[in-house]
Parts: sequence; C-alpha cells; structure tokens
Amino acid sequence: MIRPRVLVLIKGLGIGGAERLIADGAAVWDRDTYDYRVAYVLPWKDQVVPELAALDVPVRCVGTERGMRPGWITNLRALLEEWQIDLIHVHSPSVAAQVRLVSGGHPVVHTEHNVVGSYRVPTRLLNRLTYRRNAAVIAVSDAVGESLADYPGPRVQVIPNGVSARFRPEEAASARRELGVGPDDPLVVHVGNIRPHKGHTNLIAAVAILAESHPDVSVASIGGEKHDGDLERVRLEAAEAGVDGTIRFLGRRQDARAFTEAATVYVNPSDFEGLPVSILEAMALARPIVATDVGGVPSVINDATGVLIPPKDPEALASAIAGLLDDRTRADLLAKAAQDLVERQFGLDEMIATTEAVYAAVLGR
Repeated sequence: MIRPRVLVLIKGLGIGGAERLIADGAAVWDRDTYDYRVAYVLPWKDQVVPELAALDVPVRCVGTERGMRPGWITNLRALLEEWQIDLIHVHSPSVAAQVRLVSGGHPVVHTEHNVVGSYRVPTRLLNRLTYRRNAAVIAVSDAVGESLADYPGPRVQVIPNGVSARFRPEEAASARRELGVGPDDPLVVHVGNIRPHKGHTNLIAAVAILAESHPDVSVASIGGEKHDGDLERVRLEAAEAGVDGTIRFLGRRQDARAFTEAATVYVNPSDFEGLPVSILEAMALARPIVATDVGGVPSVINDATGVLIPPKDPEALASAIAGLLDDRTRADLLAKAAQDLVERQFGLDEMIATTEAVYAAVLGR
C-alpha cells in the first residue's frame, strides 16, 4: 500500500513548544502508515533540525534568506509537487493563513496552539477570512477551542499536547553546577521564549519581592529572542530592579529540560497560553509548579497539582513560590499528583495516535 505523504509545516524549527512537539513526536509517528516530511520557513530557526535528521525525516526550509518574504510560497508550491504531498499539517497561524490560499487540492489540517486573542490583529483577521478552507482544525486545549467558537469552518477537535520526558539526573546536576547552585539550594526555573505575553516583566518583579524573604534563592529563565536585543532588554530590566544577581537569563538552550529537572520550583508567569509543553514537561519531571491562570493551564494545574495565580500579579507569584519553597512536603505532594496526571492523560503516543486518526478521516482512509 502506498503511504500518504504528510507535510508537517511550521514557521520555524527553533526551541519552542510546538517545535518540541514535532521533534519529540517524530520518534513515535506511525511511519508504516504515513510518509512524513517536515518543512519550515525561517532559515535561522533550525535548532531541532538535527534531531529530525537523526530520525531520517526529510526536512526542507522553504523560506527565503529573509524568511516569510515573497518567494517562500513559490518554494512551498514547488516542494508540494516535488514530494507529491497528500496532506499539509500546519502549526503556525501566520503560515497557515497563507497556505490555505495556495494549497490547491491539498487538504490542510491546522493545529491552533494558543488562544486566538493572543495573536496580532492582522494574523487574526487573515486567519478568520481563510479558516473555512481548513479540512480539519485541532486545538491543544478546551480554552483554545473555545476561542475559535465563532470562526467559520470545520468543527474544532481538542487534542491536548503530549509529552515524553525522561529523567536525566546527570544533566540536571550539570545545570545546577553551571549556575553555581548547590544540590539542595533553592532554584526557581522558567522556560519561555522572550515575547510580550510571556510574563518576563512579571517574573522580574516577583523575584525582587521573593529575594527579600529568600535571599538564597536563584532563578534561571530560559528562552530565545523574538527580536534582536530582547535578551539584553530583560537583563537590563533585572538590573534596574536590583535582581540581576538573583535571576539569570540564559537565552535559547537546547538543554532546557535539564534546567527544568534541576528546579526546586518551576514557574510559568505568562499572560496568554494554549497548553504549554514546558508545563507538561515540568509535570512529567515531578517539579512543583506555580503558573498563571490563563488559557489551557487550569486544565492541568489546580489545587491538587500545583498553584494557580492571577496573571500580571508579581506579589501573588512571589508568595506562591515562597510557599512551595517553605513547605517541601506540600510541594512534593503537588508534584507527584501532577506527574500522575500527565502519565494518565497527556502521553505523547496518545496525542500522535489521535492526530493520525484526524489524518485518516480527512483522507477518507
């Protein structure tokens, strides 16, 4: 039987949640049934390409030297013809909106990774105008699906993100040594690319409060820049708040999971979220979690599995972190419950199998 060819298309293959899902998911794709290929648009965001190549997944950049500039659509059309693609699965709203207009006879499956209100107005408008051209729509959480309620097109199917995170204690110990933090010293970790809605300012303000009551705490924030200068900007903001000796911004790291595993407490201070892969990974690694009550986060973090706080409330963030640092018994109970939840409901294998069932329905198999 000829395997249908699926093109997984994303804006970039850098370090991020959706990118991580593709790289990790490739290891469990049903490649006996589907012939998977991957394409991306931004050539400078290629950090996980080697992981796909190691799995013998064909990968191609269709963007120009300037990324999403005139010419990338022409490159994509040529690739669809060259690879004889049967279905396109898009993971980026700005890319998806354009692909729907030029997909021809290729059905488009679109995964929405965030509540649509978090996108810029042009992206939202173009998405809405082209949404009925989707063959299928997947949302990563109920909150994301609800944000699409008035969008035209096929019924939204919720398929929560899944993770498969293995413990690597040697790498976690190495992360602590890099930070100069002892095995038992309090370490707060945040993983999130530097974006306006990711809560870096909220985190810095919370660290300034936390450091007064917990002067021995260390904080590490990991995430790449959207624009040149973003990393220097948040470092300067920390210095102005007087906490540059407490919080370190490490930029984009391939080994972000090692820092998550090394954490005493994991935090997510975002203003908007879909269902963050970073939180699911922290849960799988049995880390106590403090997170803002936004998007799909409450579907996994509640009074039994972590601590939810309001967004843009540094006092609440600092207080919640301090509470978990001071009560390790409670922290350990929350972490174990979170780990159990991920193992029961958010496995990577289940996510991939359910997604491939969507492909089968779209292709009439």
